[in-house]
Amino acid sequence: MLGKAEIAWERAKIYELLSGVFLKEPSPEIFSLLKKWGTTLDNPQIIRTMEKIQENDPELEELTQEYYDLFFVPVSGIFVPPFEAAIRGAQREKGRKTKFGSYWRQTTVALSHLYEQIGFVTQDLQMFEPLKAMRIPDHIGLELSAMAYLCRVEARRYQEGQNSEPIQYLERILLEEHLNQWLDLFVEDLKEVDRTGFYTAFASLAAEFCRLEGAELSDTKLLLNSLLT
Repeated sequence: MLGKAEIAWERAKIYELLSGVFLKEPSPEIFSLLKKWGTTLDNPQIIRTMEKIQENDPELEELTQEYYDLFFVPVSGIFVPPFEAAIRGAQREKGRKTKFGSYWRQTTVALSHLYEQIGFVTQDLQMFEPLKAMRIPDHIGLELSAMAYLCRVEARRYQEGQNSEPIQYLERILLEEHLNQWLDLFVEDLKEVDRTGFYTAFASLAAEFCRLEGAELSDTKLLLNSLLT
């Protein structure tokens, strides 16, 4: 059975893998790593999607173009901004094209303050250069990377015999006030336009994992409260 530190390290790895899908252009190395990971998951959608891409687009040229068109080219016709504020502020009407919201809202400011509080520096990350130049903190990849960062801090605290509850509190904030407020909407927006299904599949996986994490951390909070009262 894994100990608390080992579990936190494994959680960090999952968040890191998921963040890389959205922070970086597709590459054979990343695709191979994700495919290997995908075989360990009980997720037929991801396995089928990746096998189809490998068969029809072995050089990943179409997938790379999909990355650009989905996330960086507003006039592509399939653009879905991978930013919390834009997704949460979107106007959606059945039968009409979604009008996405502003890239900066109060949630963006709150997230910037949270990053500063925990010492998470987005510019230190390896990512697609045009994305780095944007300096917008609520990109899906950055929020997932922040969770990976907190999980690593939590793991080190366990290893050093320190209290991990303050870190779990920050994880809950990031999940409950940010990620779990918009990932499901992001998935639905992607479903409408994603031609390969690749980004929809991994966004769905991220949403599911964050929901499970949020529930787990909430249960931990309830247990701690019951022990203290």
